[in-house]
Amino acid sequence: MERNFGTAQDRLVKGMRVAGVKTIEEANRYLQEDYLVWWERELTVEPAHGDDAHRSLEKGHHLAASLSHVEMRQVRNDYTLRFEGELYQIERQAIVSRLRGANVRVEKRLDGSLAVRFGERYLTVRPCAAVEKTKAPPVQPASARRQHASKRGTDWNKNFDLKKAPKIWQAAQESGYQRSVAE
Repeated sequence: MERNFGTAQDRLVKGMRVAGVKTIEEANRYLQEDYLVWWERELTVEPAHGDDAHRSLEKGHHLAASLSHVEMRQVRNDYTLRFEGELYQIERQAIVSRLRGANVRVEKRLDGSLAVRFGERYLTVRPCAAVEKTKAPPVQPASARRQHASKRGTDWNKNFDLKKAPKIWQAAQESGYQRSVAE
């Protein structure tokens, strides 16, 4: 097929240009009378065996699962999962161990049905209404907190000016600190 696309993109367009095709009717006529005749004659090959080489599906193959849109979802603690904005509840008889918090395969089939698979087992699910959380009343403070004198917090360094402070060696000298010989 890919070779056909490459040939069609290359030769078909050039052949139509050389043939002077201007309308859809002329293009269809060129395709039927010239291009497809050339294609059959030059590019097709008879198969070595005329037998049908397709294999039939085995019991382990699930065609509906293979042709479905698949997404992974995590099962919540209440055995629900969300898919496409809907909430689905896993039926009680389908619940197995290690299901809570596990990832399941959600298959949206071509017919619109939904299948949920955990490991090799399909689970039965049903749509359910989402439970709305009730809003808790706002918490009132038990007691008023102590009011600070200023907006900055405490004023322990209110009169401290780094530019007017003594040098470190002067502060050390004033404190009576003496360097020992070992230092």
